[in-house]
Amino acid sequence: MNKRIEMIKKEVRTLYKKSKDESMRVWFFKGHVMLVARYAEEIAEKVGADKEIVILAALFHDIARAWGVNKNPALMEESLKKAEEMMKKYSYLNSQIQKVKEAILYHSCRKKLPQVEEGRVLATADALAHFLSEFYLILPVNCWLTAVKGFEEYREWALEKIERDFHKKIFYDEYREKVRKNYEALKTVLITSHK
Repeated sequence: MNKRIEMIKKEVRTLYKKSKDESMRVWFFKGHVMLVARYAEEIAEKVGADKEIVILAALFHDIARAWGVNKNPALMEESLKKAEEMMKKYSYLNSQIQKVKEAILYHSCRKKLPQVEEGRVLATADALAHFLSEFYLILPVNCWLTAVKGFEEYREWALEKIERDFHKKIFYDEYREKVRKNYEALKTVLITSHK
């Protein structure tokens, strides 16, 4: 990574370390954000996307969680503001800032799919980080998932998210195959736990 990205990474890490939410301080930066950045860099290399843009997008994609913003659209708006603010601080061009914001904007693939390659890379990397870490197992104990009350509601939410992660967020077949076993295992656990 170049020097500006390293400086931004340190600032992002500091924001998470200052979070009032213990799961953000202890796990989220290393266990999710940096994993997304690593996968994003790898995928960008393979598909010819701009590596610097996708790494920055990965660092900022959920940044508002650090100060307790967890629900869309506020999560997206606050994360985009912080990305722009920090990138300006490090003298990025407006065109680069816009590319990062475009990559972040639809990475969750809820209502609209990413419109740029860097956005598809970020969405895929985010889904990979969900499937290839303890993400789905750690969520039930994290206090930032306050919208869900009890295991049954979590199970329904997780099943919907697993399906979206696997079928909508992964834009490259090679990476979908890489997580297929994890996807199937998570579904089995969540479906079986309902019986």
